[in-house]
Amino acid sequence: MSRLTDIDNYLVVENGQIKESTFKQDIQIQNQILTINEDAKVQIIYKATQEGDYQFDITLKERLHVDLIEMYEASTKCRFTKNIKVNESCEVLRYVEKNSHENISIDLDENVDVCANAHISCAYVELTDYSTFSKVKYQLLEEGASARLRLASLSKELEHKHYEMTLEHLAPHTYGDMDNYGIVKSKASLLIDGIGRIHKGMYQSDTHQTNKIIVFDEGCKAQANPYLYIDEYDVKASHGASVGKIDEDHLYYLQSRGLSKQDAMHLVTYGYFLPVLEFISVDSLKERFSDVLKEKVGL
Repeated sequence: MSRLTDIDNYLVVENGQIKESTFKQDIQIQNQILTINEDAKVQIIYKATQEGDYQFDITLKERLHVDLIEMYEASTKCRFTKNIKVNESCEVLRYVEKNSHENISIDLDENVDVCANAHISCAYVELTDYSTFSKVKYQLLEEGASARLRLASLSKELEHKHYEMTLEHLAPHTYGDMDNYGIVKSKASLLIDGIGRIHKGMYQSDTHQTNKIIVFDEGCKAQANPYLYIDEYDVKASHGASVGKIDEDHLYYLQSRGLSKQDAMHLVTYGYFLPVLEFISVDSLKERFSDVLKEKVGL
């Protein structure tokens, strides 16, 4: 996995140890905690060549604008635990990608705390060859905190991918929104649990979610489960879920324009995941995402 050319701050963590770091902004590492102290674009690569459980935490100081790009690369079974704190009035654009070309499991347990008037948008990209159980929780701790999540997951062959995506409102006037997109092929399985939780007293909070999975083949398994736990009246909440095949009308239209059915299915798949680009501002990362997506969907 290569370094992005338009990122000034770069970190490699291999098997839980710091292997390489280049920082041009005020960024510090101590006891497996990365602290970002000023506006920055940061790329972190987590490598696992030895089986194990690894933890790495990140803290963003107050009133920062940060692009945070995190990539996992594993050649053996592993589990990562992450705790991230987004302090007051931060604006964060985050991208998380897992990569492997082995039939292994890469599990993730991630907790993100969002403080007063802080805003974070995060894309989770899961396109390559592995299984996973990923538990992702965003806690909106103080008034004005907001989080927007977008998951793009492709499960194929004999892969098993399970996601538990949670937005938890722990203060009034907080906002959470997630869009989870999945495609499942051949004998694979894909399970998405979208969870929105507003506790009592957290009035005028919003939580929304959409979970969509496209099923390609008869032998695969897919579930999209939306859950809302609301213990307050003065709130806005919505959820939706769908599991089904590609719309035949879309395929017919594309085939009428000269595409084969297979090419039409690939093109629809490519378009299905494109909303992730909304959460990417780094040009080299946009190009990388587009190239990987084209490769995986057969364009």
